[in-house]
Amino acid sequence: MKSMITAMMVIVVLAAISCTKGGELERINSTQYTVTSLASSRQLVPGLDTTFSGTFNGFYDEQGNGLTFTIGWKDLWGAAKDTIISVNFYGPAGPAENGPLVRSLPFVSTHSASSINLGLAGIKGFTADERKDFLAGAWYFTINTKKYPNGIIRGQLAPTKQ
Repeated sequence: MKSMITAMMVIVVLAAISCTKGGELERINSTQYTVTSLASSRQLVPGLDTTFSGTFNGFYDEQGNGLTFTIGWKDLWGAAKDTIISVNFYGPAGPAENGPLVRSLPFVSTHSASSINLGLAGIKGFTADERKDFLAGAWYFTINTKKYPNGIIRGQLAPTKQ
């Protein structure tokens, strides 16, 4: 009984030590970037004549070769029902051209307004050529749905070194 109480006390102390209060992300070194984008259906090539829109807010650590991000969207399909099936990354390509598919992150959502947190890291991280193109702003993302498998919105990614 005494050893069980001691073990529980150790667990409680370790849990308290490992907790943080959260807060702002802090730069560890000079190889970190913020990545942003305002996406719309009109940025697709060819564009869609709708008001569908979204946002991309992320953080890329060059040393760790990892990108974490949140994609938000609102009113993606109005009153008509649809289902998001993936987020795709393309590049290299400028804003008025299509590029080759680099990564596809499948997920399912039936919400026309929402957000999702995702990341590219580890084996899904960047090769040297991909990193060069990505950091040069030559990548874009799309949100793809069942009705719009080639994209319902698109946004050019803009990495900014911190």
